[in-house]
Amino acid sequence: MRAAVLAAAAVLASATAHASNEDAAFGARAAGLADAVTADTEGLGAMTINPAAVGQARRARVEVSNRRLFQVPAGPTDIDGMGAAVLLPVDAPFLRGAFGLSWNYDVVEPVSLDRSIGLTYGSRSWREIGPGTLDAGLTFKTIGRSGRRQGGSTAKAAVDLGLLYRWAESSVGLSLMNLNSPSTSVGPVPDRAPLTAKLGVARSVRRFAAMADVTQREPSVSRRAATSLGGGLEYSWATLRSGMLTARSGLSLGTLGKTWSLGAGWSVLGATLDYALRLPLAHGKTWSHVVSLSYKFGAWDPEGEYERLLKTEMGYRGELSQALEASEVKQWRLAEELRLLREEMTDLRRDLDIKSAQAGEAEERAARAEQQIRLKQLEERRRKAESELKQLEGERVRMKEADVEGRFREEWRRYHELRLQGVPDAVLIDRLKNILSEFKGRGVDLAEANMELQKLQRR
Repeated sequence: MRAAVLAAAAVLASATAHASNEDAAFGARAAGLADAVTADTEGLGAMTINPAAVGQARRARVEVSNRRLFQVPAGPTDIDGMGAAVLLPVDAPFLRGAFGLSWNYDVVEPVSLDRSIGLTYGSRSWREIGPGTLDAGLTFKTIGRSGRRQGGSTAKAAVDLGLLYRWAESSVGLSLMNLNSPSTSVGPVPDRAPLTAKLGVARSVRRFAAMADVTQREPSVSRRAATSLGGGLEYSWATLRSGMLTARSGLSLGTLGKTWSLGAGWSVLGATLDYALRLPLAHGKTWSHVVSLSYKFGAWDPEGEYERLLKTEMGYRGELSQALEASEVKQWRLAEELRLLREEMTDLRRDLDIKSAQAGEAEERAARAEQQIRLKQLEERRRKAESELKQLEGERVRMKEADVEGRFREEWRRYHELRLQGVPDAVLIDRLKNILSEFKGRGVDLAEANMELQKLQRR
């Protein structure tokens, strides 16, 4: 009997198929792109692999997904599950970015039932470096697992970290998943969530989007260390009355698995339906399927979006005005301090001359040395104050020049006014071309302006 139990445990251990431990992206859109979305900021696919990528969201979004997977980039598996995710952007002055909540429920044949919940935060425009911006993200998740045949259960916490650098229409992402490598052993079946590093790039050119990832996974109990390279292409086109259609394809090449993915999407009135099909090129013959339904709030209401843009612009302008006013006050205080320092230095020089004429030679030398020391200290304070004054003046100039996003919102608002007034399409197209030409490569998100131009040109 004991030998039979040990044999059964060995079989189960050898058949371990990861679910919540996998570095699989969320939803059908990411599956159609071979999960190569580490640097992709569109949709919710990167929420489970790079928390920094979700911080660029401007609208709230919800998505539900169902998946039947026999292949993932890490290798063969057998997962029948579902998931849900919610993304909420925040625009507070001290906290800009987005919060996300994800939930996955997976039946892993024949080993376990897995459940995972993740709370994610990604920043937006955290640091300006060179021509672009750097953002960071953090996911705190719990991994719950219960045995299907052998019984037992476990629940462990894990942490994911991510970085994203964006410039123009390109981005680079880096993430570290399962930093603490928690154990997910259940009964006689040992396992753990392996530490995984991902590096990805993404580039958008008009209707095309291209992305690629390289992933390194440390060994776990049931899998050796693995490396995989994935890439995906996406093309979207708008129709007159049927919304937006999208086609996708992706290829994943790894040491433990090779797959080709195909996907399609349909978006209308803020809702999006995505489907992905994954075909194994090695280690199996069964196809995988993923389907997702998502809704982006406010995407189809131009009047509401116009009002939201106005409120956001007023908030940014108010913050900029406060910063400029504070800078002007500090500049005035430094200028006043410089004036007082100059007057005090003039008085000290006059006193020094008078005392030098009245005092004896010894007293004169001592007094002169003391006055020279005092004078040197005052000159040092003056130089420091002048340096701070120059820095403040430079900061004011940079703050005024950095308000590129505010000027873009002003132009976008004027364009909406023209559109609501019913001006001809030719005038709107010229206005959009001027906006895109002026703000291209300035770190401003021009996706909506590009889509609006394409829509007008197709009429």
